[in-house]
Order: sequence, then C-alpha cells, then structure tokens
Amino acid sequence: MVKQVEQLCQWNPSQRHRVLWRLDAGFGSDACINWNLAREYQLVVKGHSNLRAKKVVQAQPQDSWGKVGRERWVSVVSGGVRYARRTQTLAVKWRVPKGKEKCALVIHTLLDQEPSEVIHCYDARGAMEAEIKEDKVGLQLVKRRKHHWHAQAAWVILTDIAHNLLTWTHPWMFAGSSFETFGNLRLVQDVLSIPGYVEFGGAKGDKLIKVALQESHPYASEVARCLNSLFKNLQ
Repeated sequence: MVKQVEQLCQWNPSQRHRVLWRLDAGFGSDACINWNLAREYQLVVKGHSNLRAKKVVQAQPQDSWGKVGRERWVSVVSGGVRYARRTQTLAVKWRVPKGKEKCALVIHTLLDQEPSEVIHCYDARGAMEAEIKEDKVGLQLVKRRKHHWHAQAAWVILTDIAHNLLTWTHPWMFAGSSFETFGNLRLVQDVLSIPGYVEFGGAKGDKLIKVALQESHPYASEVARCLNSLFKNLQ
C-alpha cells in the first residue's frame, strides 16, 4: 500500500519525511515499523504485541503516569525497543466501562510534541473509522454488491460523491437545526428520505422551480427551513 501511494504521489525522500502514517496494531510489528522508518516517514503506530504492552505498563513507575481523558493515562517509556530511527514509545492504559483495565504501546516519531498531543493524534483515527463505518451503513455500501468489478467501482465512486455532498452541505443546510448533530446514517434514513417531488422548468428544463415535501412527515417543516437555508447559501 505504501509503495502504491509512493508511485501515485512520486515523493522524494525529503517529501516522505513530511508524511505521517498513522497505523493501528495490525501494522505495528517491529519489522513494519522499521520498514517505514527506513523510508524516512513519520509514524504514529500502536504496537502489535499485547504481551509486550502488558509487561511495559506493569513496569512503569506510578508517578510517571499523566491523565489523557477520562479513565485513561499515558507514560513515556524509557529504554524501549530501538528502531531504525529515533522514536519514542508511550505506554497507555485505560479502563473500559466494566472496570477492566486495558493497555497498549504507541510508537511515534513526533518528538517535538507532548505525549498527550501524540495520543490525541492517534485517536483521530477513531473518528475516521467511525466516519467510514457510518458511510458504509448510511449510504448502503455494505448491502449493495455488483457482480462486475467496474460496476462495483462505479458504486464506490457514487458513494464518495454522496459523502462529499453531505459533508459539504451539512454546515450550510443543517446548522442551528435539530439535525445538526446527525451523522450520515440518520440523515439518509430519517431526514433525506421524506417523500416528495421536485419540479424543474426554464427554457432548457434545468432550473429547479419547486421542492415539495410530504406535509404529514414529522420532519417536513424543519427540512423545508433547512432547504431554504441551503438555497440562500448557494445564491
């Protein structure tokens, strides 16, 4: 995957040094980390070995832990595994709702940042994964499968366009409404599925004249206000 991105972007070594790969534990083996470091990339990666993480966390001094959110702590590991380039290893532990403690190691090259900043950087992966999952469910990418490769590729592209339209119009259309905090799943299934029709006119028949929504739908009146807000922003 990294090599394919390199071929697409044509990065030289100095450019690769400014690229950050943020990887989960599936890519957190020592061999994978060293391979990426040798290619001059920046890394924030969760270590692959749970057994190693448990041993390191248990060995950390009690006064070395700093809080990074509710029921989660981070500590800088001294004398950790040496990799192909200079890195820092962070021990992270947290409690799940049932009270059980879990732990992990985060290896990174962002040496000018505080441990809490590095952990927040890694956490941003979670938001991306949630967004991708929401797209797959909300835009029905999971349920719809095409028999031919090119048809499926076209469906994925259409899904990307739908995602971009929802993301682009969200602050213009839904700001200040009850739907402001809705994700793509709720927007598609509850808000944008209101029965109705659109009417086009003009000399070429390409001018939007009217948008009619089913008046009995509980969201109809508020969606109409949201559409007015969107149209005003588009003028």
